[in-house]
Amino acid sequence: MRKKKVYIANSLYGMVSTASKPATEAGVEMLEKGGNAVDAAVAAALCLGVTEPQASGIGGQSMALIYLKESDRVFALDGSSRAPFNVQPMKTPATPIKLGLKSTTVPSTPATLGYMQETYGRLSFSEVAMPAIKAAKEGFKVSPLIHRLLKKEAEHLREDPLIVKNFFENGEPKKTGQIIRQPELAKCLETMVKRGWQDFYVGTIGQKIVKDMKKRDGLITEADLCQIPLPVERDVLSSSYRDYDIYTFPPPGAGRVLIQILNTLETFSPDILNTEEPLGAVLSALAFQFALTNRQNMPIHPDYYLQTVNNLMLDKEYAAEVANLISNIAKTNLPDMYSAPPTAGETTHLSVSDKEGNAVGITQSIELVFGSKRMANGLGFFYNNYMSAFDYKNMTHPYYLLPGGKPWSSVAPTLLFKNGSPRYLLGSPGSSRISTSLAQVITRLVDRGEALETAIAAPRFHSSDTGKLLIEKQRFTDDVLDALTKTGFELTKRGAYSFYLGCVQGIQFPEKDGEPFYGVADLRRDGTAKGPETIT
Repeated sequence: MRKKKVYIANSLYGMVSTASKPATEAGVEMLEKGGNAVDAAVAAALCLGVTEPQASGIGGQSMALIYLKESDRVFALDGSSRAPFNVQPMKTPATPIKLGLKSTTVPSTPATLGYMQETYGRLSFSEVAMPAIKAAKEGFKVSPLIHRLLKKEAEHLREDPLIVKNFFENGEPKKTGQIIRQPELAKCLETMVKRGWQDFYVGTIGQKIVKDMKKRDGLITEADLCQIPLPVERDVLSSSYRDYDIYTFPPPGAGRVLIQILNTLETFSPDILNTEEPLGAVLSALAFQFALTNRQNMPIHPDYYLQTVNNLMLDKEYAAEVANLISNIAKTNLPDMYSAPPTAGETTHLSVSDKEGNAVGITQSIELVFGSKRMANGLGFFYNNYMSAFDYKNMTHPYYLLPGGKPWSSVAPTLLFKNGSPRYLLGSPGSSRISTSLAQVITRLVDRGEALETAIAAPRFHSSDTGKLLIEKQRFTDDVLDALTKTGFELTKRGAYSFYLGCVQGIQFPEKDGEPFYGVADLRRDGTAKGPETIT
């Protein structure tokens, strides 16, 4: 098996790490112009919607974790999309809606990015949108990953003539190395620059969306768009892991899962948590399964989270009980290698920091790959299919499909502080696999002292609440695979550096003045990391 190259960068003036080279360059351009981390993150996010269209775009939703150095403030920006008001709860279908315009919630990315930039950025919306407009006009090269995904989803994508026009050639998905240009999307972004991002909801763009919805049996109306889905600033979840402080995303995100995993693993000695050895793999896989099961069984609505007393998933004493349960399972299934341990104390992500030490992590998505598999007529962006991310069975569920409801989300952008200062900014796409991917990187950084690039490139797996386990099989030894099977997991093979096992974009902050920022882009997708060479 050929070892893949990790994308690493360093700079004294900040850092940008994204899943697409043009988006990384867009962020760096803003930093070099004197913009701050928010300006760079918004520019990169808009550009990702152009050059990584299978994963995100202005037709989706965006969630952000923001650290402002001067005020020493960390907060979450909940940019949830919303179910259309035309939803009829008494006529909810038996299965989630995944295709077509009926699967689309009210896009919130324009409102979230617009709010971020206007409230906390230095530059104008026009400046931060220009790289995305340029990329849409001039085009970008099809990567092997994008070609593979186009080919996989070709049957559904062919049903939309605009997608065929821009993403196919002679009836077939464009091949690796060919250029994809999106003139309709460029014009849409130019309209947002000229008239303001609000035009997406209450202007000419909004009118075109409503017309498109009426024509193609969608649910979004003027009433939905007039109630612009502005993001909500929320308190982050905070915890600790060994000697690091952890700040991550609250509900509707999945920071609770990450914290429970880390609290559970913290109970074990660091020297037995190597996932490339049988015992470490089993302990981690069980910790993942317990945390994801608890999230399924204890859903919490974001608007009522602060009023609830249900903070069990954040409780370290509860995590110790879970760890004891895991110990007993390991003793039963791995008697020859286990002795009781000593107690020890289809989405994208971008990470940005500026010279001053401000930091922004954005996880944004159109939900499944290419979202609803439909493009906005004359506007060039993919509609999301977040209607598939609601509960369809239990009307008392916090995320049951209701008019104006917010969907489940698995995002968990995360900041690690040490001695009161930021040390790492991490985030990943991957639905329920986000928290498990981040946990594996964090334990390698903290417990094994690995470099950021080593921790991100390391072999990875994911165990779900159902007991199914996805694993980069050829990167693990037979002993590890046997131990996981004996413990009761049902193994599903994924390729080395699998697209489906997260894509962590990471930044390491300097510990001392004069030291550089380091950025790493996960090689599981098409990402790059880069920092400014100078600042204007």
